[in-house]
Amino acid sequence: MHLVSRPLGTSSDGLQEPVKINIPRYVLRGQGKDEHFEFEVKIAVMDETWTVFRRYSRFREMHKSLKLKYPELAALEFPPKKLFGNRDERMVAERRNHLERYLRNLFRVMLSSSGSPLRADADGGFLLTKHAVCEFSPFFKKGVFEYSSHGTG
Repeated sequence: MHLVSRPLGTSSDGLQEPVKINIPRYVLRGQGKDEHFEFEVKIAVMDETWTVFRRYSRFREMHKSLKLKYPELAALEFPPKKLFGNRDERMVAERRNHLERYLRNLFRVMLSSSGSPLRADADGGFLLTKHAVCEFSPFFKKGVFEYSSHGTG
C-alpha cells in the first residue's frame, strides 16, 4: 500500500507529518453590513489535499465544541474575538497567522492524545484519511458552511 505520493512536511524527529494545514490567504465576501473575511484553509492528509473557506466565527464554533469533547484542547490559545477593527487588514493578517498556528497545534495535540480519533495506532502508524478528519469535525468538510446567503462560495 502506498501512503505518500509527494513529500509532506517532516517534524524535528524526521518523521513525516500526517497532517499539513495552512491558511495561505483570506478573501473579503459579502456587501455592506454582511461584508466579512473568509480564510482559505488548505488541508493535506497523506496524499489527499482539499481546501475550505471559513469565517472566523466557524473557527470559534469548532474550538468551543471540540473543547467540550476533548478537554486537552482547552489549553490551546485561540485568537480572541474583536469587537472593533475586525475588518482592518493588519488585524485580519494577524488573525490569519494566529488561526493557522491554532490549527497546527490542534492537530499536534489530537494526533498524540489518547482519547483522540486521530491518534496514531500502537505501532505509531497513522490511519489518517480525509474522511477521518471530516468526521472529527464538520469544520473540515467541503460544502459545509461554504455558501453564504449571497451565494458566494
